[in-house]
Amino acid sequence: MSKHRGMLANDDESKTLHAPTMARSRGQLGSAYAPGAFFTFEGGLGACISIPDLSATEDDAPIQPETKSQIVLRLQEIWQSWFARAYEIGTGEREIDPRLCLDESLLKGSVVVPLGGDSLSFLSPLRMGYSPAPLTFVCNKCRLFRNFESVHQLAGSMGELHKARCTAAEAKGGCEWRQVDVIFVHWSGEWMPVTPGRWEWDERNNAIRLYGEECKVCGGQDFKLNTDSPRIGQWHFYCANPKCGHKGSSSWRQNDRFTTGIFRNQPGIPVARRRMEPISYRASSAYYAQSEQFVLFPESEHHLITMLEPQHETELATFICTQFRFGGRKLSTEEMKSTLLAAGENSEWISYENWMKIRELEKDNPTILKIADDEINKLITRWTTSTPPLLRPNADLPSAVKERLRQRSEYTSRFDPFILAVEHEALNRGKLSAPGDAGRAKFVRFNHLDKDLAPKNVKIKAIQESETKRLMSKLGIADMGLIREFDLCRFTHGYTRVSATPILNRHNQDMPVRLKLFEPLRNGKRPIYVVTQANEALYVRLDPVVVYKWLQSIDVLDLPEWDESNSIKLGGKILEVTQPFGRYFSLLKEDEASTYRYIYTLLHTYAHTLMKNVAELSGLDLGSMGEYIFPLDFAFVVYRNGTTMDLGNLSSLWRNENNRFLARLLENSTHRCNSGRLCDSTGGACPDCIMIPETSCLAQNQLLSRAVLKGGHPPREDATHKGQRIKGFLEIVNDIDEK
Repeated sequence: MSKHRGMLANDDESKTLHAPTMARSRGQLGSAYAPGAFFTFEGGLGACISIPDLSATEDDAPIQPETKSQIVLRLQEIWQSWFARAYEIGTGEREIDPRLCLDESLLKGSVVVPLGGDSLSFLSPLRMGYSPAPLTFVCNKCRLFRNFESVHQLAGSMGELHKARCTAAEAKGGCEWRQVDVIFVHWSGEWMPVTPGRWEWDERNNAIRLYGEECKVCGGQDFKLNTDSPRIGQWHFYCANPKCGHKGSSSWRQNDRFTTGIFRNQPGIPVARRRMEPISYRASSAYYAQSEQFVLFPESEHHLITMLEPQHETELATFICTQFRFGGRKLSTEEMKSTLLAAGENSEWISYENWMKIRELEKDNPTILKIADDEINKLITRWTTSTPPLLRPNADLPSAVKERLRQRSEYTSRFDPFILAVEHEALNRGKLSAPGDAGRAKFVRFNHLDKDLAPKNVKIKAIQESETKRLMSKLGIADMGLIREFDLCRFTHGYTRVSATPILNRHNQDMPVRLKLFEPLRNGKRPIYVVTQANEALYVRLDPVVVYKWLQSIDVLDLPEWDESNSIKLGGKILEVTQPFGRYFSLLKEDEASTYRYIYTLLHTYAHTLMKNVAELSGLDLGSMGEYIFPLDFAFVVYRNGTTMDLGNLSSLWRNENNRFLARLLENSTHRCNSGRLCDSTGGACPDCIMIPETSCLAQNQLLSRAVLKGGHPPREDATHKGQRIKGFLEIVNDIDEK
């Protein structure tokens, strides 16, 4: 306790000017130590709670206005999706109060009113304040209990605490105080320290009241805390008066003040909805930071961001049409002319007219006619593929794709196939197809190395690249390499308690989990903690022809017709049969075998397998990596997730291990599980094999199965092939090679 004495001068200062700040990495401060989190410093002495840094100067995040717009767009979708998922569990017999689903600052009645960018502060998490909490103490010997309302009150009572005489039989001197490391939490996002009293609604005064702060028998206000039981729920208070010693209840219970204030004394409301849970402040369920991430668009491609806004759905449809080669009506000559002249591109149109005149004059000369046609086609291609395009072709999307475009609200951002298609194209333009500098490519293909990553000996380089190409073919990989700087933006916008998802099941009943925003800063704005990173990453794109043959072998029910001669890309055909997983996986239940689920499971499983392989050979911990999946492009990225200096672990991994790294992916031992048949028969995914820490997993360790790579019992979501064996992707690759 002496460590914190004098830390804060008074209660107002504890909330504003003089709260101390902690030294942690930006990644830690923006997640595990974000406001509302409980933690202890090294050595385990003194529990604290994080609070926003309320200094006069703010650490603004170094991001472009376009990135801020992208964050705001994501936040609007997140808040809407969270509320819809939590609120929909209500029925006619059991209505859900909107305030139990989402922070009140985002609500107007039962309608979500998202905050705009002018109400948010985008901060780089360089500083985070903290304060001792909970301010509850118990004597290790005599069990005397003391609690304080503020740090200021605690500081003023330190002398009294030190002078308190211990009444334990073996004690000689003062009490031996320790901080009570247990708190009460509720899925409303609220917490409170332990206390003898219990929150109830006072009908007479029409207000919340803490009952039981005095002994019911003798009226004493001093209590002792019995912590003998190893079960926290069995701890209890009893009167400290030696002549009384009255024990209240044999079970330790507390009601949530916020929820009690909403329900009051409404008839028919089960007490369980108000009941808080006693847990250690160290427990993960005490705090869940709510974060989201997305690929940062290069400055030259910021126009792609606008397509993701609701009012630009037509532009997004045109992009999808062009990207996946859906046919559409060609622009007429008059449409091209009016568009180009309106954009001030007179010279472009003059070039077109000149070549048309040449074509007309030389229509009997096949050689000149071909040259003119080629030049005209080059002009139109440049106009439609420039950045931004001068001409936008007429979109003619299939009705199934149009329907899914209208249903985008059913997808959360990280699983929205349209968003992911745009992000992959931004990654392609900014990294995968971008020129490099001085022998260092932005993206180095492992079968075509640059000077920095290749062996110095030319012959060894050629042999290595040839073997890499062979192994990639054996793995069904069409493209693979190192992204030197994978630009990613992660932002934390709020937190929950007890559960990380919008719905929690308690006592066989679903409860809404309230998403809370961080407390406002001095300027009244809500903080959003933004971390950008540009670390090394591995990019993998699977061969779509092999993927399709694998889907045929499984005999998924909704597989569209396609072959490699088809003018439409396979990703476009898959888009016609995409299925939402539901807000926070609410729709991810056992169902018939579907194309989109199997594709996502394949990519997700492949990414986890690659991450495990990286961890074993590079020295990187699984928790220090992340993943990003692009289902319509059959691609995924495994990246180093951190804000500390990138030591080049992934590039070193390739220099040192290269083809051994790939060969390990073909070994049977890579695809086995220590749990054996138990894991195989229940879906082929568990912590012993391909599951990774949930902080690193994009999809909460769902849609995973080793069977999709090496064959076996189907994933747990597949109800069609129960009791059957499905072929693995790598088995199909092997069958193709043998033919």
